[in-house]
Amino acid sequence: MTDLFDYIFFRVFKFYQKRDGTPQIYASGVLSVIQFFILLSGLAAIRLFINFQSPQKYFVIPVIVILLGINWMRYERNLDFEKLEERWGNEELDKRKVRGWLIVTLLILSILFPILIGVLKYNFGVI
Repeated sequence: MTDLFDYIFFRVFKFYQKRDGTPQIYASGVLSVIQFFILLSGLAAIRLFINFQSPQKYFVIPVIVILLGINWMRYERNLDFEKLEERWGNEELDKRKVRGWLIVTLLILSILFPILIGVLKYNFGVI
């Protein structure tokens, strides 16, 4: 799973590197948001089988701050960008496009999955 997060960080970093002087902030932020929505999707999936009270809305900010802190420690404080560049810097264009679309799809699905479960459960009573 860390390879996936490393790759997402690398791709977002490279995207913002051309546009801004501090791309690591954007890469860490985007990665933290993706990780949060993956956690939220997992929580929604578990709630399908085990009924428990959802965390309050104030739960969101501390979780994102913790994820940002973890990502800061991993990527900004101890960033070994040469290692990431060596691994994915010369990636073929076709692979890069496919993997880029997979990242976007992961983000969209991880956001839509909890919303879909909520709509099906509370609005339609299906689940």
